[in-house]
Amino acid sequence: MMTQAFLNLRSSFYLIFILSLLFCKPERSVTDFYPEPLPTLDSGNESLDSFKGKVVVLDFWATWCEPCAKAVPTINQWKASVSTTDFVFRGINTDTTEPLEKIKKDRERLKMNYPTLLDKDWKMTDFYQVEGIPCLLVFDRSGKIVYRQYGLASSDLSGLVIRSHVWAASELP
Repeated sequence: MMTQAFLNLRSSFYLIFILSLLFCKPERSVTDFYPEPLPTLDSGNESLDSFKGKVVVLDFWATWCEPCAKAVPTINQWKASVSTTDFVFRGINTDTTEPLEKIKKDRERLKMNYPTLLDKDWKMTDFYQVEGIPCLLVFDRSGKIVYRQYGLASSDLSGLVIRSHVWAASELP
């Protein structure tokens, strides 16, 4: 014969179970991708969400930044060493007042082998709390930030290439 305490416990269990079905939803995949599209140099727009499933590398730079210019050859070499099916590289230009033509010419002068997006109002820069440039951000295939580096020298290339193998081998959760 069941005691009253056992019946109350069983009723409470059923109530909690039913409420958990109603209110506890499975956790969705969380991403660190900036939610808004940014303008491209050719008057289009691009959203980081479109790159989910790939390792995304962002290079924050400006036309006046000498360390940014020195980082570009290393990023170009890094980009050439990885698969374009696994990796996406984008520059994020942070110039607030430079005309579009100057940014385009500087990108060509620097021989930047990856497209650039424009962040003139620093919304993406602030979103990622970029505290200086050049700044590299790397996102895994699910869109989570897995690496941040300020400044870049040619001596950093081998470490980035080694890390790239780990990032490329990661799978979506």
